[in-house]
Amino acid sequence: MEPDRHSSLPPRAKRPAWVQAEYERIGREREQASREPDRIYRRELVRVCVQMFGWTVAGLCVAAFAFRAHDRETGMIFLYGGMVVNWGGVLWSIVAAYLRGEARGDW
Repeated sequence: MEPDRHSSLPPRAKRPAWVQAEYERIGREREQASREPDRIYRRELVRVCVQMFGWTVAGLCVAAFAFRAHDRETGMIFLYGGMVVNWGGVLWSIVAAYLRGEARGDW
């Protein structure tokens, strides 16, 4: 390895083989230990995104009935009902994800 020409620090001395092996073992253990939490976080993120998408689609379906209504009042009820379904479902998804994370000890 070529020394850094711009650094004012002296080049680092090579570590003994047993120290380097120990550092590598510690690194492997930490990488392996972080895989399970990463998998849990990724799965939880996908779960919440799918739930939010599902509630948004459900809200859009309810709101779509507003265009099939024959009078303005019924149409507005369906439109606002779709908004309530969307907002309520997304809020429920976020709060439920927070409570699951709290139960797991994430925060």
